[in-house]
Amino acid sequence: MNYRDFCTGVLFFLLGIGTVWYGKDFYDDSAYIPVSVGVLMSLFALGLMLRSLMNSQLIQMRLMDHPAKFIATLTSCIGYFVLLPVAGFYTSSTLFIVTLALLIGERRPVVILSITLVFITALYLLFALVLKRSLPVEFFLAV
Repeated sequence: MNYRDFCTGVLFFLLGIGTVWYGKDFYDDSAYIPVSVGVLMSLFALGLMLRSLMNSQLIQMRLMDHPAKFIATLTSCIGYFVLLPVAGFYTSSTLFIVTLALLIGERRPVVILSITLVFITALYLLFALVLKRSLPVEFFLAV
């Protein structure tokens, strides 16, 4: 049994179930996204746990290959959630992507800016135009 994959599967299964439980109380059709994501996450986690149980080889692997990058990612995520209601969705997301890319070692400005621009544009198209969902207002637009 591969304990690393099994523990990861359990963690993501619980996270998926928690997402479904939390998202089911959202208003009207806005519950579909968190519930769908949670169900998919749980199903994929079950697959990961099953695969780890079928692997009869005992594989000695470290839990984390780069603890500093993990801590940087976790800290960035916490900072993102703290900054989101204050600065707004697009500003927080832009700062999060750029900061995280720099913290995990990406140094090419063109790559960082390209990924940020594509991701923020995709989020805008999805939430504002397709789903017509309001997101936290940008700090410079709040009155």
